[in-house]
Amino acid sequence: MPQYKGKIVAVVGGGNSALDATEYLAKIAQKVYLIHRRAEFRGEEILVEKVKAQDNVELVLDSVVSEIKGEQFVESVMVKNVKTEKESEIKVNGVFIEIGHVVNSTPVKEAVDLDNKNQIIIDDYGNTSEQGVFAAGDVASGDYKQIIIAAGEGAKAALSAYKYIQHKKGKTVPALDWSK
Repeated sequence: MPQYKGKIVAVVGGGNSALDATEYLAKIAQKVYLIHRRAEFRGEEILVEKVKAQDNVELVLDSVVSEIKGEQFVESVMVKNVKTEKESEIKVNGVFIEIGHVVNSTPVKEAVDLDNKNQIIIDDYGNTSEQGVFAAGDVASGDYKQIIIAAGEGAKAALSAYKYIQHKKGKTVPALDWSK
């Protein structure tokens, strides 16, 4: 994102991902338009307040992006207000779509149990329904999808995998010897 230093950008979304991206971009971009289809954000209130406190962030609420314009590069976005149906054009140098994610658990869908969001169901240690298979991060079950959480889950899953391998070799790992 450093290539957007001093540029005008748009972020589309209203959850934590969009708020995080907006907060980061506000530090480097000249202006950030945060476009959200509702009047209220779904993200954490502390993130909402941080974004609202930025002088170079403009909230474009009750609106959706109907078109991204430009020849070789983004030049503008067409924004439609969902209440008034009025369309307007906003000149921007870049657009960041931050409206959630699609979990890709296809490679393991036959091997482990998935929840209704196609996330791999894990316990507190990253164990899945298949012994010796561990998961962490955005593909794993859980409501919070942030880098720091994924990193922590990854560390737990790696330690669990290590413990599992040592156990298979007939060894114990006292520091990791939780009853599981």
